Amino acid sequence: DSRGTGDVERLREAGIDLVALFSPEPGFRGTADPGAVVMSTSDSATGLPISSLYGQSSAPTDDMLCGLDVMLIDLQDAGARYYTYLATTVSVMKASGAHGIPVVVLDRPDPVGGAVQGNVLDTAYTSAVGRLAVPMRHGMTLGELARLAVSDLGIKVRLTVVPAAGWRRSMAFDETGLPFVRPSPNLPTLESLFHYPGLCLFEGTNLSVGRGSDAPFEQVGAPWLDTTTVLAHLRAA
Repeated sequence: DSRGTGDVERLREAGIDLVALFSPEPGFRGTADPGAVVMSTSDSATGLPISSLYGQSSAPTDDMLCGLDVMLIDLQDAGARYYTYLATTVSVMKASGAHGIPVVVLDRPDPVGGAVQGNVLDTAYTSAVGRLAVPMRHGMTLGELARLAVSDLGIKVRLTVVPAAGWRRSMAFDETGLPFVRPSPNLPTLESLFHYPGLCLFEGTNLSVGRGSDAPFEQVGAPWLDTTTVLAHLRAA
């Protein structure tokens, strides 16, 4: 929340009976390596089971959903089409809806604001890193994307989105006054999030986007790169 207190603590303080936790990429605490399989485990603070939705299963199973009255989603999205939080949200909505479990999304600001840039996904290439026909930088919140998914994908679920009150599309995250929560170890700063919708494309090449360095997704390079020639081409374009 705005004070930096986690959901588990807030909900338990409010007397909510938490019975299960779920983890997306990169894990419940956001510390697993991006793309790495996340194992199911238990929460050391509460003893609650944490079921991984980025491992053997990408959607909650019947056993995972047993005993749930409502599914709560609270994820800080990255503002780019390729980020897997939308695919996880879609999977959760489908599974929950099939069991008659309502879904509540606690919405958060799009950290890179409401600007829209890049090409729109060709749905022939739908995948976990491209779930909806939206631009690369889509300008929407996760709650808005969830509502769009319900409409475009025909998901049968009772969805409630609690809006991010006070957020305007002209705002970047550093204008909200909220504590920054990195969505991934390789997206550690707001600067990296602004570059991510464009630089992520270079992961399909033999260039590095700086993963493992002190500035991931803020640089592109390779030991053999002729930077003088590259810069000349860029300036000419």
